[in-house]
Amino acid sequence: MRERRFGHLGARAPTSADEAFLDALYLDSRPDLGALPVPRGVIEGIARHQRAMQVEDYARRYAALETWLVTDRETPIARVVLAEADGAVRVVDLSVALAARRKGIASSVLHALQEESDRIALRVRTENLAARRLYEGLGFTLLQADDATMELEWRQKREHPE
Repeated sequence: MRERRFGHLGARAPTSADEAFLDALYLDSRPDLGALPVPRGVIEGIARHQRAMQVEDYARRYAALETWLVTDRETPIARVVLAEADGAVRVVDLSVALAARRKGIASSVLHALQEESDRIALRVRTENLAARRLYEGLGFTLLQADDATMELEWRQKREHPE
């Protein structure tokens, strides 16, 4: 099994045993689905279907994807999907489980990526103010925006000899 680290956190490739965690994580990231006036089982079915479509879409758009479950003492707490694109590491998706939010998980992942990369690109929903604040604090800058999303980039600062 492939493994890596994101700062003090471990990471491993997901397995079929992680499907329930991944379904719950997807649903955590979609409060709009949870608010639908239908039975919970219907919502969970919609979320499973949409997550499957998301996985297919990522695979179609990015040739070399890496999907990691971020772990704390072997317990999955987040998922990060990475791709090499246009000479940068693209954070295709970074989702943290509800119970693990506001504990520095996303910061740890991004700091680790900053240590190993010269350039990182990502897209964030415009209304996701918490994520936007995090990215701004880590030095990401705006490349372009529309009503729904913002494309951000971080570049390694180079020391210039005099």
